[in-house]
Amino acid sequence: MTDGHKPLSDLLDEMALKILMIEPGDLSIVGELLDLTEKLLPGQAAPDTPVVIQRMAAAFKGALEKFIMGELADSAENYDLLGQCITEMQESARKEGHPGENILAQFCQNMGKIGFSLVPSALLEGAGSTLPEKESGFVPPQTESAQTQAPAAGGTSQESIPDFLQDTDLLAGFIDEAFEHLESIEVNVLELELSPDDQDIINNIFRPFHTIKGVSGFLNLKTINRLAHATENLLDDVRNGKRAMDSAVIDIVLTVGDALKSMVENIKDVLQNGPEHYKDTDISGFLADITQLQESESGAAPAEPVSISEPEPDFQPEIAEIEEPEPSAIEEVEAVASPSPVVARAAKAVVPPRAEAPASPPSRAGADTAPKKIGASIKVDVEKLDALVNAVGELVIMQSLVRQNKLVSRIADPKLTKDFSQLTRITSELQRTAMSMRMVPIKQTFDKMIRLVRDLSKKSGKKVDLIMEGADTEIDRNMVESIYDPLVHMMRNSVDHGISPPADREKCGKTETGTVYLRAYQKGGSMMIEIEDDGEGLNTQKIRKKAIERGLISESDNLSDFELNNLIFLPGFSTADKITDVSGRGVGMDVVKKAVEKLRGKVEVQSQSGKGSLFMIRLPLTLAIIDGIIVRVGSERYIIPTIAIQESMHPELKNYSTVHGRGENLMVRGDLVPIIRLYEIFGVESTYKDPCDAIVVVVENEGRRRALMVDELLGKEEVVIKNLGGLDVPGVAGGTILGDGRVGLILDLAGVIANKAD
Repeated sequence: MTDGHKPLSDLLDEMALKILMIEPGDLSIVGELLDLTEKLLPGQAAPDTPVVIQRMAAAFKGALEKFIMGELADSAENYDLLGQCITEMQESARKEGHPGENILAQFCQNMGKIGFSLVPSALLEGAGSTLPEKESGFVPPQTESAQTQAPAAGGTSQESIPDFLQDTDLLAGFIDEAFEHLESIEVNVLELELSPDDQDIINNIFRPFHTIKGVSGFLNLKTINRLAHATENLLDDVRNGKRAMDSAVIDIVLTVGDALKSMVENIKDVLQNGPEHYKDTDISGFLADITQLQESESGAAPAEPVSISEPEPDFQPEIAEIEEPEPSAIEEVEAVASPSPVVARAAKAVVPPRAEAPASPPSRAGADTAPKKIGASIKVDVEKLDALVNAVGELVIMQSLVRQNKLVSRIADPKLTKDFSQLTRITSELQRTAMSMRMVPIKQTFDKMIRLVRDLSKKSGKKVDLIMEGADTEIDRNMVESIYDPLVHMMRNSVDHGISPPADREKCGKTETGTVYLRAYQKGGSMMIEIEDDGEGLNTQKIRKKAIERGLISESDNLSDFELNNLIFLPGFSTADKITDVSGRGVGMDVVKKAVEKLRGKVEVQSQSGKGSLFMIRLPLTLAIIDGIIVRVGSERYIIPTIAIQESMHPELKNYSTVHGRGENLMVRGDLVPIIRLYEIFGVESTYKDPCDAIVVVVENEGRRRALMVDELLGKEEVVIKNLGGLDVPGVAGGTILGDGRVGLILDLAGVIANKAD
């Protein structure tokens, strides 16, 4: 949309995906859902957003805020009801803001079940952009949340060294981002003194505190989390008009910002130099002052100045409050007398969350807290980076055009030849460097799955090993961020639905500990991500029964097991018998499929009952350097990814045959391989019509071999994949500019094979 707003359907799809990510006890994603909801509110929504949707969003936002404040039950059942509310908002959007009474009544009914009273007339007639407390029918509790209570005097901080140093890479990223957020807070607070009623500035101060709160909670930085959370609550009161933004609030926000900056500096020092540099911070004074400001009507300044207490001279980790110390991945593997071969080969990636295994917090700190150098880094605007990559690409092309110019090639000058060789090396290195700036290892996303699996296995009482492969595979940064939420939901499904409890696994003759494999690799023109488990697998007959009940298929339909299993990606399809804290809600795998398809990808499942499931996500490489073989078909040039090519040949007549119902085939090393004529698929005039006159390139994709018929092999070249400007051409993964200035299309072999099958 030209006004900069996302389409309404996209926003609602993102909300549906976020609700899948929420689990009781973790409110960080609730905040992300709140941010999306605010984009639908009056004054922030796109001009064409129906008023009914804006009012439903206002009510939905009110409920989310009560979840964050602890005024509504943080339960799986309530999150399921929220998911149904989003479904009703989607249905209203599909009817262009004219939903029937049933949809609005169902929305209000679900909100009422959560504890947020609402009537349909409030959505249709006199409702404003927000719902007052008296209309909601909900009376907040008078007691404070436990999270805002100050620690006991003289008590030690809950910020234990072994906890917050579990993920040093994530911690380093948090430090850089926290400094940026705290700097933006200070700048905006100073601007707010000049314009105390500017709602945009207040929101710009609220969001950084919200982000710091969410990330610090994930990393077990409990003191920072509690202080940021309390300050966020105070700012939320200001946003909602419960108190004025006066000098007392500005003073406490600035003071808290300084304290948080000091604590983050200390965490950085601990990360670089070791846990002995940790300094405890008493935040009880801050929490008391914030509570006083929230309770006061005039917003008077605190009675006593806020200060940071001096830390104890010697920090003792064993005194810190550690609820459930866990062994590191490497220590756990070493504790096993005879590990299985698979686990032994991937010891560093295995995360066996066994609660009974002993662990020593001091040794854990020693293993994970070695001095770590944090390299300097800067953030660059993506548009500037894209412009650089494009400019480098043009430079490479122009260098090749100059070198291949007939007038230049006739000059027999050894020095010119040497200079051209040096120029080629420099431009190639520049191209690789520019490309690598946009490419990041998927390891950042994979590493987050380690803790996810650990927490899920503990919550469900199961034993699960996670084995990761190919974490160093690089894909575009934007794709890494977009694939995270779908990946989280699929991993949760594998642990919750796939892996059985230890007792059930023993009855089936399996080991107590289940295994989940997470793999990434490049295959042809695609990036493959696989999630495989050795659990129960999909119940194909149950899926068929559910599909018939819902009218998706009929009794007479003769579908293969593969086709039946992939029905789970249809909207609202679920075979879960009950809703859990992890999965089984009203929105499910269809949202995952939508998220993958927005990346022009594809998701499939292969499963065998009782033996496990394999989920495969295939993503296009929209921005990557790959090796390819350039082939000519008529006057056009195509690039076949080298990794998919098995061999090329001139076919002999004795190996060529046609089979009724299967088309043309070529006998290759004892196997019949179907022939695909590329000129037919892409509608070009070919030089050769007879396969025995042409060249065939034997390729393999997803276990399927095909012989691609081409006119000529032109050579091997490293090419840069560029997207086609939003065009989705079957059988084409992207385009590239060749050395002679011509455009070549990079083949998507999965699409080529599927196109021919159709």
